Amino acid sequence: RYNIITAITSASGQLCIFYTIKEFGPIVFTIIMTTRQMLSICISAMLFGHQISLKAASGAAVVFGVLFYQIRRKYQARQSKKMNDSNRGAI
Repeated sequence: RYNIITAITSASGQLCIFYTIKEFGPIVFTIIMTTRQMLSICISAMLFGHQISLKAASGAAVVFGVLFYQIRRKYQARQSKKMNDSNRGAI
């Protein structure tokens, strides 16, 4: 019985992953999964009284910083491409 439930939830999860990557791209999926993991760590630390070291918090800040930098860079590239495409159409 538990094998069937595990199989269904696993297949559903894979479908959600596929849909998210298809519709929003791998960067958004990475942000979703990283955010989920960070929330899990923070909730676990609060519930069970674990301490998050300065080194761990610094590592998380670096990871989030890099991810958001990549998103910003891709967003700016898309905006630049749209501007170039609209300028070509006006000529």
